[in-house]
Amino acid sequence: MSEEITANNPLYVELADRLRTDIESGVFGPGDRMPSEPSLCRTTGHSRSTVRKALQLLVDQGYVTKSQGKGTFVSELPQRVEAASKMTPTFLSFTENALSLGATPSTRTIDLRNTTPTPGLAEFFGVTETDELFEVTRLRSVNGEPVMLETIWLPLAYSGLTGEELDGSLYQALKARYGKEPANGTKSIGICYANSRESFQLGVERDSPLMLIEDHVFDQDGAPLHVSKQVLRGDKHQYSMHMPRVVG
Repeated sequence: MSEEITANNPLYVELADRLRTDIESGVFGPGDRMPSEPSLCRTTGHSRSTVRKALQLLVDQGYVTKSQGKGTFVSELPQRVEAASKMTPTFLSFTENALSLGATPSTRTIDLRNTTPTPGLAEFFGVTETDELFEVTRLRSVNGEPVMLETIWLPLAYSGLTGEELDGSLYQALKARYGKEPANGTKSIGICYANSRESFQLGVERDSPLMLIEDHVFDQDGAPLHVSKQVLRGDKHQYSMHMPRVVG
């Protein structure tokens, strides 16, 4: 029997199904790099052709994206989600944006601290203004150049997260350590003007116009998971979203 065919499906389809299950179960989280083709050949026993076809099938289905010379990465907004919500625009993440442009994204955690919430944060998290939240500040870069300063607020229960963990995927860290993952929320986009800290970190003049993105996210149990504020250099980084197909 040919290696490529089993009694029911081509082997590359079966391998794609296995990898898809790993993605959906969280073994590989959003933004994670998938094992290389040689690594998959060694661990699965399949030929390079079978592995390549399986990965391409996942690309075609929207589960992963390929970046020339860098590898294959799990999509944060796979097409299966778009198919389930045809009338809802879906926003690409910072990581997926950069990868789709053939660029190399990176993240560096620059501050971790406990802080008291603003009235808006206290209302979202259901705490008082004298309680504390866990605040994370990260500098995100494309091809080594800073383009985004991100501040994230989480319940104090997640203050065990380390800078090393947060230099990678926030959602992967939350799932691995606490079993929590995002389910739904809201996103708003606007314009702000660089304060002194943003000016210094992003290398722009004070009061320069910047893109402002704010997320309010709930976990799979419906509890508040995080609020994030992302300040971006629009001259250095594009922010994309997929629009639903319009019929008429």
